[in-house]
Amino acid sequence: MDPHPSLTELTKLSHTYYERQWMYATAGNLSARTGDTFWITASGKHKGELTDKDFVCVSVNDGSLVSASEGLKPSAETSIHQVVYSQIPDAGAALHVHTLDSNLLEFGIGKEEGFRDIPLPPIEIIKAFGIWDEKPNLKFPVFYNHTHVPTIASEIKRYMETKGIPQVPFLLIEGHGPTVWGKSVAEANKHLEAVHFLLQVMARRI
Repeated sequence: MDPHPSLTELTKLSHTYYERQWMYATAGNLSARTGDTFWITASGKHKGELTDKDFVCVSVNDGSLVSASEGLKPSAETSIHQVVYSQIPDAGAALHVHTLDSNLLEFGIGKEEGFRDIPLPPIEIIKAFGIWDEKPNLKFPVFYNHTHVPTIASEIKRYMETKGIPQVPFLLIEGHGPTVWGKSVAEANKHLEAVHFLLQVMARRI
């Protein structure tokens, strides 16, 4: 199976995010969808040195491995990307980073609670999500950071099945980092930059 053409875009973004200190060392993961499969960064790859050969192909339907070069295995957070693609039909790319401000924010999400909707400040950058309302009243979901990543993925799926797709194209895992999505890699990157600014504002207001 030939690599998805978006892998070049993801590789460039990986280097950019490393330089911005959004993805230290092997932290974070990036993916792009192609039909019923998606390509995601392989586990343990340094994000400042990533190449378009450092991705594996996974099924959107069940998260099973479809194709991988010898020695590569899917990122530990593949299950989260699989839920995003399976629950959001027009999601074409998903980006997960570990920014400083997203880790400074604390909402006290309990393990049994699982998740909670948190209000977003109604600031100008929200227009990056295509939301043009004046002073919009928006919330985003924050999830408990279970050590077992598939448990986080299950909580995200439960949220989307019971509450629907979030009002804004991102979610946050507390003490971990945001995952954003978009119809394309470029749109997902635009959303991520907006999310980074929003979380910076929230971290400074605490």
